[in-house]
Amino acid sequence: MSTRSQEVPRLRERLREETARSILAAAERVFGEDGLHAARMERIAAAAGVAVGTLYNHFADREALVEALCRTGREALLARVDAALAAAQGRPAREQLRGFLEGVREHAIARGPFLAVLAQAGEGPARARPPVTLEAELTRRVEAIVRRGVRAGELRPDAHGVHAVAFLGITRALVVRTLERQGSWDGFVDAVLDAFLRGAGR
Repeated sequence: MSTRSQEVPRLRERLREETARSILAAAERVFGEDGLHAARMERIAAAAGVAVGTLYNHFADREALVEALCRTGREALLARVDAALAAAQGRPAREQLRGFLEGVREHAIARGPFLAVLAQAGEGPARARPPVTLEAELTRRVEAIVRRGVRAGELRPDAHGVHAVAFLGITRALVVRTLERQGSWDGFVDAVLDAFLRGAGR
């Protein structure tokens, strides 16, 4: 097979991927503005600059769009948390926990309108528990921080795994507060860290 004949399928695949990304970005905006069930597929297609038929060629229905957005959202959240934790690597447990919260905060700000409509529909991570895979990944990261903190003598021993459960509960509560616009994260990160460490810290 010639180099040129190999390039054509790759180009088509890149164009397809770019079109899918454009549709998802438009869908997130429209869902955030119009609501999860009120948003019309025609408006999403127009916002993405594609025909409605093209939208359906990529996503079979509204549910497929929402699922794709939730999947990319989970990936983005974990990437933000991991970047924040990498920046806090080797620092005290408090700074690592702060990094975790800041990663979640960045995600809530970036995708707030869409997360809010998911919450209003009772389908998002703010109202209900996150999907099992996301919950497990977030728990794994917090448990690693806790283990390091215990070894360093910064946190109390946690034989029953209470620290991670409590910290993730605090994190979800802060996300809910932010999405419901009841307050900002300013000052709350330090406040909840103080409250958590009064119970878990030495």
